[in-house]
Amino acid sequence: MKKTVLMLAALVSCATVHAGDSPRKLDVVGVSVSSLANPYFSALARGAQARAEEINPRVRVIVTSAEYDVPAQVREIERFVSERADLILIAASHSTALASALRRARDAGIPVVAVDVDTEGAEVMIQSDNRSAGESVCRYLAGRLNGKGNFIIQNGPQVSSVTDRVAGCRAALKDFPNIRLLTDTGDGLASPWGGSHLMEEHVQRFPQIDAIFAINDRQALGAETVAVRRGMRKLLIGGVDGSPEVEDALKRPGLIVVSAAQSPEEIGRRGVDSGLALRDGRGAERGRILLQTNLVTRDNVAKYQGWNAR
Repeated sequence: MKKTVLMLAALVSCATVHAGDSPRKLDVVGVSVSSLANPYFSALARGAQARAEEINPRVRVIVTSAEYDVPAQVREIERFVSERADLILIAASHSTALASALRRARDAGIPVVAVDVDTEGAEVMIQSDNRSAGESVCRYLAGRLNGKGNFIIQNGPQVSSVTDRVAGCRAALKDFPNIRLLTDTGDGLASPWGGSHLMEEHVQRFPQIDAIFAINDRQALGAETVAVRRGMRKLLIGGVDGSPEVEDALKRPGLIVVSAAQSPEEIGRRGVDSGLALRDGRGAERGRILLQTNLVTRDNVAKYQGWNAR
């Protein structure tokens, strides 16, 4: 991990120097995310725009939201090609279904950087270490249960960030033989409504639930709403994001006790630098680049430097 961070830091430094050579160095950036309704992706897009404007204050950053609609995201990619974007950042709605559209973009000379999820057709993928995030949150929850109890994993859209978090959680729970995993199926849609809907289903199916790992903070908040309404005062809930909403939740009485904090704005910024390095042939690192997450709990939230403070 340290080696990856150092290599990426060198890449960022190189991009900063080289980008200052010409005001036309970076004219158009295309950013397509799966859903701007999710504050995480809004923060990622802000980070990309801020970095692009540092390089060229006159840059045009086109931000679009597919709302998990693959054909819509294909059209967004085609728009970026027609606009002659200098680079494309994509948080894909599906890991493989966009491959042909992204290859056409690359054939047009536009570098493609995937952010948040693995994406076939991208040259670089910059994301959080999602497996580690899921593992650390579930290990924390298991510890809070003293290694014994009934556990639920609230699953979500089947993109790599989600499947990696679930895999990490399951790996952590293997070390706790007295914790019973009731289910890890269903799709909470990465949304508060989806988290609420899954929670209602789970409450009806299972008479005793002691802890829930939700694949993101939005689902965790939805699950908490239902649990509070049903008087589940001892339930423990964890998520992933470290979002401003969960930061606030950890500062008040409630059931959410932990989140693995991501750095979406940093991912967006690094995506721009990586795309420029690819375009200019400056030895950009290819493949998957993982950024660490850190646990935010009720014990350390007062010192947490959240998204808005970075």
